[in-house]
Amino acid sequence: MRIKFTPVILTLAVASSVFAAPAPAHLAKRGWVADKLKELVETALNTLECGACVAALVGVKDVAWLNKNWVLDALSDICPKVSKMTPEVCAGAIKLEGPALLDALLKADLLSGDAKFICQQVGGVCPNPGITSGSLTFPKPRPANAVAPASSGKLIDVLHLSDWHVDAGYITGSEAECDQPLCCRKHSNSPAVPKRKASSWGDYKCDVPVKLGQNMMGYVPTVANVSFGILTGDVPPHDIWAQTQSTVVPQTANAYGVMATLGSKIYPTIGNHEAGPTNLFPTSSSGGSVQWLYNSLADDWSRWLPADAITSVKNNYGAYNVSPAPGLRIISLNTNFCYTMNFHLYADVENYDPNGELKWLVAQLQAAEDAGERVWIIGHVGPSMTDCIMNWSNLYYQAVQRYSPHVIAEQFFGHTHYDEFALSYGPGAKSAQNAISTSWIGPSATTYTNLNPGFRVYKVDTKSWNVFDSQTYVADMNLASTWDATGGSPNWHLEYSARQTYGAYVPIAADQPLSASWWHEVTKAFETNPAAFQTYWKLRGKSAGLQPACAAGSPCPAEMICNLRAGRSSDSCTKISLGLSRRSDDGGADLTPVATVIAGANRILKRSEPSSQASPWNKSLCK
Repeated sequence: MRIKFTPVILTLAVASSVFAAPAPAHLAKRGWVADKLKELVETALNTLECGACVAALVGVKDVAWLNKNWVLDALSDICPKVSKMTPEVCAGAIKLEGPALLDALLKADLLSGDAKFICQQVGGVCPNPGITSGSLTFPKPRPANAVAPASSGKLIDVLHLSDWHVDAGYITGSEAECDQPLCCRKHSNSPAVPKRKASSWGDYKCDVPVKLGQNMMGYVPTVANVSFGILTGDVPPHDIWAQTQSTVVPQTANAYGVMATLGSKIYPTIGNHEAGPTNLFPTSSSGGSVQWLYNSLADDWSRWLPADAITSVKNNYGAYNVSPAPGLRIISLNTNFCYTMNFHLYADVENYDPNGELKWLVAQLQAAEDAGERVWIIGHVGPSMTDCIMNWSNLYYQAVQRYSPHVIAEQFFGHTHYDEFALSYGPGAKSAQNAISTSWIGPSATTYTNLNPGFRVYKVDTKSWNVFDSQTYVADMNLASTWDATGGSPNWHLEYSARQTYGAYVPIAADQPLSASWWHEVTKAFETNPAAFQTYWKLRGKSAGLQPACAAGSPCPAEMICNLRAGRSSDSCTKISLGLSRRSDDGGADLTPVATVIAGANRILKRSEPSSQASPWNKSLCK
């Protein structure tokens, strides 16, 4: 579509093209420039039109050429007016994350398509540009008749933790029903008398207190003989407006110390919240460095990882591979290099493999194939999710197709906070015969938001390294006040066994794993049996019963089933959305994520329910 630029944009564009020369007198007036920029940004938010979004990005870039602080100040001023966030939260998020976005925009070629790409990938505002990343190159062709090995019949327990988000700032008795992105802690506007006091064990509107994490780790050994565990990222809490290197380093160190009390090795991966500021992982194209983070994580993980893996963490942007048992290789990826809210990625949108991570992945997979090893891939943001950039996801999917099912046994991710899965297929139709790999998306330890805390235990075969059962454990957070009143503790319990629960709809032989083919048949049962789908929907939300309905006859079930069959983000049936709607005449639209659209804050600033024009069942919890 042809973009029609306003006279303001053209004027600012001229100014930016000669930014080294003295600026015209009217542009030197900071207030005038700020007002015009605000008009562009608010127009983009109010209309949610592609042209307006592009114009706003170009305007932001043009003013950034003149003075970056003018942009940040203007956006900090806009944010509280069109969102439910306090000036303190808006200013903090914009100050921390805004500069990375501005630096990326200054390097991007906005008038040649980069702006449309950014608007589409971050907010779904512009038309989908399609896949442009081409094909991966593999060292060797796929072996003929490549098949997965037979199972041994010996099973071990493997723990899956995800989205820990334990909040050291949690205060028992504080306001649990606040107007901030994160409750149950001290805020500048906290009332003297809370409307609802935070339990000492946690609340559905908050990240969890330290003692809940400690209690969980004490409970795990009572139900599982854990051989080893995996952690699919996100350790710090959700106070993204205040997260810096000085805050995340002690938070993660303390959390890993609690996990270490389990006594079994845990193999972690990096979540988007591990960075400070949140989400921001520089690339070779963007410039900048968070080497401090990789060094810090290497120190924290050294209790579990061997020396060569620790070296890899430091030198390969947090990625490593390790062998927890003979015949198994775990490859831990930093999937923040596909995360749409990592603004460094937009400095060069045609850098389809930032920092060469996918090339490194292929080398590890080829080494595993040559050695006859099985592989688990772990990461935080799953390639099936719409907030994984489509071009990266497409390349990753090619690697999955090349090395599955004979090398890649399973994939494990987190990020959504829900209990989910996603399927990958070989070239051709999405069928049970063509299903080749399962991505297990782990339930969160945190209750944020409106979920019970949980974890998974897998029953895993020691030869095929396939999952034979997935058992999810939860505690009912609605009973937290009762635990306080009676001196009790969380009622951790087995919520469900995937084999037993879904095997009732799709029978499976005792000697067969929960394969991608079987899971595809389960999704077919969801299509034909509303009771089966509603069982999944309840368990997806960890039985808290607080997520929006996904009723039969609505578009929701078909959309969700489609997503279960979407191992790559471009196959998802969920439209990328910021949860915004066009503003009605009476100004009633919910525009809370404004800071994330332009200013570089995080979509987690939006805690309210999506607007009526959005799909409530697709509310993202952790971004």
